[in-house]
Amino acid sequence: LERIKSAFLYERPYGINWLKNNYPQYYERRKAFYMDCPFRFLEDWVQIGLLGKTGSKGSKYRMKEECQEIARHSVWGTRRYQEHLYFNYQFHLEGLPDNAKLLTIRNEHLLDDWNQIEQYIGGEKDILTPVNAEAAFPVINKKNMTKDPSVKIDPYSSPKYLSEESTNALCRHLCNEIVNYKKILRRSVNLNYLQIEESIAELRESCGKYADYEEGDCHYDMPDIKGKLFTYRGYVDKVDFAAVQGHKARLENPLPPPKRVIGTEKEQEEKDLLMDDDAYPLPYSL
Repeated sequence: LERIKSAFLYERPYGINWLKNNYPQYYERRKAFYMDCPFRFLEDWVQIGLLGKTGSKGSKYRMKEECQEIARHSVWGTRRYQEHLYFNYQFHLEGLPDNAKLLTIRNEHLLDDWNQIEQYIGGEKDILTPVNAEAAFPVINKKNMTKDPSVKIDPYSSPKYLSEESTNALCRHLCNEIVNYKKILRRSVNLNYLQIEESIAELRESCGKYADYEEGDCHYDMPDIKGKLFTYRGYVDKVDFAAVQGHKARLENPLPPPKRVIGTEKEQEEKDLLMDDDAYPLPYSL
């Protein structure tokens, strides 16, 4: 939930001209979300967009159906209006091989997880301290965004304000993301059972019953993101299905390709001395 709040505020533009001048590549998408629809504040996004009610400005801002679709698809990560919401946990999880080993740093336990991973990969123990962590990782969105004119007219007590009703509605729509978040925790080789349970318990504090939902329990089906993975995981355009199937055996072969023989047999033997057991060049010279 905190990730969504921070993402919303981080990408919120100061104004339409500021957005066009500073982020022309994001202009149309962010304009559609933050300006064409009345989603300047978190509470309004949920109340108007997800619940179809009125927001801070009264009944004249009652939502049109197009903006309700934008609100839903943004939180589901099925349309690209905000980068952090679109490239979500599901995108990163499903973009990995099933047997990939994950190392996870939880933002709420950054210090402990960072040091544990550092030691796990052979680094110095307790390299990150509370003192240097604050300098190395300044907290984004910890305070009001004072440069944002919206703060001056914010009708709510804080930029991250969400009512109990809105929190429950947002968690309901984030249910599949919560499922994917727990999958990531369970696949993380640096987290033990108690650490995983600790994170799920923290999740219960913000999202209640949805913290214990598993895949298939949510009110909405898990989104199908095959198209998104094709487009943003190294492909410029979607690859034709027939082409993928035609190269399936080669692409899924776990063995490296055969070595190329270059030069005479003696020259090849000399080159082999610089190879490791996988027949790939070492990252250094002997």
